[in-house]
Order: sequence, then C-alpha cells, then structure tokens
Amino acid sequence: MKAPRFGLIVLAGFAAVSRAAYAIVGIDAPPPPSAPPETHFAQPKETKLENGLRVIVAERPGLPLLAAELVVRRGAEVDPPNLAGTASMTGALLTKGTESMSAPQIASAIESLGADISSGAGWDQSTVSIIMMSDKADAALTILADVVLHPTFKQEEIDRLKKQRLDALRVALQQPGSLAGFVSERVVFGSGEYGHSAGGTMETLQAMQRDDIVKLYKSCYSPENASLIFVGSITLEQGKACAEKFFGAWKGSPMAIAKTQPASLTEWKRQNVVIDMPQAGQAAVAVAKPAIKRDSPDYYSGLVANAALGNGFISRLNREIRIKRGLSYGVRSSLDARRDPGPFSAAAQTKNESAAEVAKLLISELKRLETDPVQGEELKSRQAVLTGGYARGLETNEGFAASLASLAAYNLPLERLNQFLPKINAVTTKDVNAFVNKYFATPPSLIIVGKTPAFLEPLKKAFPDVRVIPQSDLDLNSADLVKGK
Repeated sequence: MKAPRFGLIVLAGFAAVSRAAYAIVGIDAPPPPSAPPETHFAQPKETKLENGLRVIVAERPGLPLLAAELVVRRGAEVDPPNLAGTASMTGALLTKGTESMSAPQIASAIESLGADISSGAGWDQSTVSIIMMSDKADAALTILADVVLHPTFKQEEIDRLKKQRLDALRVALQQPGSLAGFVSERVVFGSGEYGHSAGGTMETLQAMQRDDIVKLYKSCYSPENASLIFVGSITLEQGKACAEKFFGAWKGSPMAIAKTQPASLTEWKRQNVVIDMPQAGQAAVAVAKPAIKRDSPDYYSGLVANAALGNGFISRLNREIRIKRGLSYGVRSSLDARRDPGPFSAAAQTKNESAAEVAKLLISELKRLETDPVQGEELKSRQAVLTGGYARGLETNEGFAASLASLAAYNLPLERLNQFLPKINAVTTKDVNAFVNKYFATPPSLIIVGKTPAFLEPLKKAFPDVRVIPQSDLDLNSADLVKGK
C-alpha cells in the first residue's frame, strides 16, 4: 500500500527538479532585484599614538568577540629586484617564532585562548590579524604585539616555509590556469613593481636568504607606516589604551624604497603570448591589461562594469561562453585596483581545441560593452551583486576589520566604509560607458597556456602577432619571459 504513495513522492520530486531545471534554462529572465535597503555600518573613529601608529576603532557592541588587525602599508610591490616573494615570506613568518615563543608555542597559546591568528602580505600591504573573545583580549593582544615587534625569522622556519612554497609552486607551474596567471603579471607589468610573482618563483625562493627577509622587515615595519584596527565591543578610549600598552614602545621610521614607475595607459603596449604546454589537458585563456588605482574616481563605475562583464553566473562572459556555448565550466573577470594602476583580467579554462574560439569571445564581449550598454535590469542586478557581497563581508568583526585595513593601507578616508553602497547604487549607464571607453578602448593582451598544436592555426587568423614560447623556455623572472641563451 505504501508503494503508490512513494511513487507520487518521487514524481513530485521529479516535477520540482524539472521546474528548477526550467528556471535555470530561463536564466535570461531572472526576477528583478528588490529595492536596495538603507544600510548603515558602525562609523569608525581614529586617533594616533606619539610614535605615529594610527589607531582605528569600530565599536560594535552585542557580541563578545574582538577583532584586531595591524596593517603595514607595504607589500610585494617593494620586493627587491630578483627576489620576488620576499614580502610574502616576511609576512607569513611573523607568526613562526619570536624572541620569547617558538612557532608551536604561539600556536598552542592561541588555541588555548580560543583565538585565531594569521599573517601575510598582499601587493600593497602586510597584515597580522587576530580574532578573540573580548575577555581574552589582554592575553591575545600580548601575542599579537610579540609577533609584530619581535619576530626572529629562525632559519629552520624559513627553510620549512620555503620547502612548502616550492612544493606548491611545482604543482602550480604544471596547471594551465595558475601558469597563465603568473605569465599575465609579466605581460601586463613587465619589469614594473607588479610585474613579478607576489609569492615568488622557484629561483627567487631558493636564492632568498634570511638577511633579505630581515632587511625588508626593518625597512617596512614601523609605527609610522602602520595602522592598528579594533572592531568589537570596544570604545576609542579603550582601543587607544590597548594600543599604547602593547605598541606604544614601538620605534622606527619607514625607509624610502625606490620603486619602478608604472607605465601609463597611453604608454602600455599590448602583446599576445602563448605558452606551449605539451602535457596540458586543458587550455587556460586570459586577457589582461593595466586599469585603475584604488583611489581613482572611476573605481565604483569600474566595479559595476566588471560585474556586468564577468562577476557571477549571469554575467555576460558566463552567459556567452558557458551557458550558451558550453565551452567552459566558468568564466570570471576581475578589476584589481591597487596603489598604482592594477590589472584588469578575464579568464577561462576550456578544451585545447576551443582555445582560439574562447579567446575571440573574451575580446568580443569586452568590445560589446561599448556597443551594448549596461542598463535597466542588468545594471540593477549587477549593483545588487556588489552591494550584497559588500554587506555580507562586513557581517563579522573580522571582515569589518579587513575592510578598514584596506582603507588604511591606501590612506583612504574612513567615511568610505559607509559610502560604498550609495556610490555603487548611484552608478549610471553613462558612468559605465565612460569607464569602458576610457579603459577598454585599447585591446588587452592575450595569454593562452595549453597544447599549442590543437589551436594555434585558428588562433593566428584572429591574432597574427601571437608569440609562442615553449614551456621549457619560459622564465618568469624575465620581463621578456624567455630564458637567456
């Protein structure tokens, strides 16, 4: 007697699946987004210690959690020549031993507090962050100050981290997508400050010595070059008192570091490069070029333009390449705004045989932004994606602190924390068009990593100036990408 009922349940399930499938097929007509709600985040306050350390506090009472993050306004852009990865190594090693605690002791102490600590470096900043229960703040901040002020950079920890990174890099260099990313940095920025790999190369990691790491630390880590951020149930007065207690004795001034002047958009020259990887099971296809600074007035319109092009399942690139043609599992574009103009890029992985077709589609969709404006429901949906993602990122104290650290790293006004949502929602079709015409008028560079014989002939019909570099001749330490003969 139960069998028929079970059958009805199964049929109902299939009907639900069919409706879901139909909804996916009809993805070209998604429901319109609701009106954006008014959202206001806790307004951060700031002060400064006598030694120059900037202290930022966002009071968010209600949860017994406190997030603290120290950000230094230097990162991989100041890596020494021929030593790519030095800033990244320095940042990661801060929590691997101090004058009073070994790496295991730090980990054990943090675990006993129910806290979490991490450190590292990006392109324009280095950070150490900790999240803890508010009643454990004193003990946790003692450790935070210790790893920032008294790292020892023990040789055994350097060797261990080197080995881990070299092993990971060996794997990454055999993956078309990862290798395309490394090559893109050189193709876009050449020998400039962003032209190398932030994590280092096989050669630079092996060549790096402890003295190189200590020198970078002493050059960049100083109170005048840093900000300490607190987010949680804490007042500005309490935050300043904590900063004074744990970092008030910090001394030192940042050293001037010579950096390569980035090329302007008018000086930049496109180049199309193919890396022949004979064993590649798939091809990675990417386009890239320099774009904007983080403090650019075009920042918000650029984010909306990029969201329409390649951010999310119903973005233009994903519709055209994945949904309509089934040539890739996913396509994304990104606009990485940095202290100096950072890169715009779009990338996909596909069959080797369809690499040329995907390359042409990436370029054509970029051009279509000029002729087919982002407007109406498409504009509203892309704004909703950006504002929703931003608001979700600020839900936790840790995420809130990271957003403040980013503003501090670029010396941007703290008011921008609450300005993001209205500025994104204020972007118009005209603003997006202006951004596209200004930054995408000249074609980007094309980078493909894959099995060249499968796609080179059709590729050259559309990109006759393409340069082919055998994987065995590739040198990521050279702006020209080719090993010296």
